[in-house]
This record gives sequence, structure tokens and C-alpha cells, in this order.
Amino acid sequence: MDNHFFSVSNTGELAEFENKTLPSPFSQVEGLDTNTLEEVQGFKLRNADWLEALSDDIVNIPHIDSFLPESTCGNDDRVMVNPQNVPYRYICSLIITASNGGQYIGTGFFINKRCIITSGHCVFIKNAGGWVRSVQVIPGRDGGDAPFGSQVSTNFRTMEEFIRNENSDFDHGAIILPDNTLFNRVGGYFGYSELKTSTILNNSGYPKDKPRGTQWFNAGAPTNVTDYMLEYMIDTEGGQSGSPVYVNAPVRSVVGVHGYGGCPNKAVRVRDYFFQRWAEWSRL
Repeated sequence: MDNHFFSVSNTGELAEFENKTLPSPFSQVEGLDTNTLEEVQGFKLRNADWLEALSDDIVNIPHIDSFLPESTCGNDDRVMVNPQNVPYRYICSLIITASNGGQYIGTGFFINKRCIITSGHCVFIKNAGGWVRSVQVIPGRDGGDAPFGSQVSTNFRTMEEFIRNENSDFDHGAIILPDNTLFNRVGGYFGYSELKTSTILNNSGYPKDKPRGTQWFNAGAPTNVTDYMLEYMIDTEGGQSGSPVYVNAPVRSVVGVHGYGGCPNKAVRVRDYFFQRWAEWSRL
């Protein structure tokens, strides 16, 4: 049986996707739409009742991409953002505890009140024992502070094809939070859609090479789009696996899940089966 489109949980539950039609690939074309570029500006918003001071023992945690190097392409023109602004508060720093007890950092983002999307390799690390033990989710992390608090999850999903064959085309997954507490504080989440035209892509996440716990933004046009991948020269570094690649017009909508370097860097492309999988994971 073709299991490419099966979803699997860390408890072994399988779910199949029926519609296996491919979206249309395209390369960079003339007429690039620049209206989807995010404006990096805003204000400071704090709530002392939610604030957590993060412990010093997470300072030297390596990034999950130690196994999957990421890349700064040419000059590093990333910009640090205020993670308490929208939409950066919907983006989460992840503290990942692997099955073997090792700890790593990654990035994820809200698509629903309890569903955090990330890379499959942030919830299933083959050379660290398989399914991770737990993930601490810290939305809008601001250095050593968690302005919206944090939660620990032990409930994960990814694709069967990624687990069985380490197929990067299916490298996306989900962290299911225990309740709506964090959503009630951040107050929103990203939409998602299939990219069908050449447009500016935005990305923001938590890289290891910058001051700890700070969130960094970059943007650029796609250099190529295939059935399963978006390619771009947007600067990223280790720790940003699982971060959203999104457009902001007409609404903020995730079109890819960043996960790979190499200049061009790459994201798994949001496509038909994502809609069923992510909707299914959002109902958990």
C-alpha cells in the first residue's frame, strides 16, 4: 500500500490521505508581486502575569539542524524583530528533548489554538532515538524571557514517508498543545495556502548564531518551486527549522515550512494533502 501520504503519531496512529494530485511547479518569473513583503515594525507589549524567566540551562542547547546544516547566502541581512508583535508572537522557540535525552532547539508556529506546525525532524530525530520525548513551546520568546509563558507537549505528528524513508519532501509535523492557554495569550495564528504565483516570501525564526532566544526575519523571492519544495536565497541558520515561510497579502498565509540549507535554502511546500493533514492535526 502507498503510504506516502499517511500521517503517523508518536503513539502509532495512522491516517490516510485520498487525493494525491500534484500542484503545479513553477520557476521564478517576471512580474514578481512585492506586496507580500512583511513590514518589520511595531510596539512592545508585555503582561507580567504571563512572563516566565527561562532557566540558564537552555543557553548552550545545540540546534536541531546540527544534522541538517542551514545557510546564510552571501551577506547576512537578517533583521531582529520584536517577538511580541503580530505575527512574530505566533512563532515559537522550541526546546526539544530527544528520546536519548539530548536537547536541541528549533522553531514552530501556530495554525490553530493547540496545533504548532514545525519540521518533521523536530519531532522525529532518527539518529537520536526516533520520536522525541517532549518539546517545550515558547511563543514570542524574547531572549531569556517567555512573555506569553510556555507549555510542554508530548503529543506529536508527522508523515509516515518521512519516518520510514527520511524523505525530505514530507518533512513537516505537528506539536499538539495540552490546552488553549498559549493561544489565549498570543491571540491568533497563521493561515496556510498553496503558492501559485511568484511573490516575495517572508521567514522568521530562532537561529542559533544570534543572541540566544532572539527572533530574526528575512525575505526574498523564490528561485525555484517544485512539486514538493520552495527554494530561495533567504538567509537562515541552524535553529530555524520548522519556521514559517509565508506571504502577507491578502492575508498572512504560510506557503512552506523551512527546513534545509545549501543556498538555495529550502522549505517543504504547502500543497493539497497539507490541508487535510493540518486540519486533522488541528482537531486533536
